Amino acid sequence: MQKVTNPLVWLARFRHRKGYGVHSPFAFRFITDVIYERQPYYAYKEQDAQLPFCKRFRVRKGLHLLLRVANHLQPKTIVLPKDAWCEKRYLQNGCKKAKIMCQWPEGEASMCLLKEPADEAMQHLGEQSVLLLDNLNHHRDWFRNLPSVVSFDLYDFGIAFFDKQYNKQYYKVNF
Repeated sequence: MQKVTNPLVWLARFRHRKGYGVHSPFAFRFITDVIYERQPYYAYKEQDAQLPFCKRFRVRKGLHLLLRVANHLQPKTIVLPKDAWCEKRYLQNGCKKAKIMCQWPEGEASMCLLKEPADEAMQHLGEQSVLLLDNLNHHRDWFRNLPSVVSFDLYDFGIAFFDKQYNKQYYKVNF
């Protein structure tokens, strides 16, 4: 995940910074309590120390977000790409009871992390599922066309909820 360096992109996303202008109680709580949570979590120090030095500063913010999302949602099953070993450790610390897999389960997955778009993911995601897409800035069109109900565009990271009880909304959040 890279930091937003273009000032125009930052200004366009400023409207929903820290939940301003968000009227949905679910989306406001998710933005303020998960995305913008600034208090250090219990596993940050331990996990950050295990990161390779080359990744320590570049991806730490995104990995901390993964830990907070897993801690907030407490998914039962998480599907990851095979090369996501850093992400796996952070997600495991966020939800210790989750079953983490590198292949699609027989039923539905509670949470799925993708680094590249995969249309087969839609077959394994149900109404209570969450899709996390890394490298969103390269795959924004695919992400916008998902049948998700509530989506959060964090410029280089996307989070999509498929729960039909919420109103359809696409939030551009300054993260």
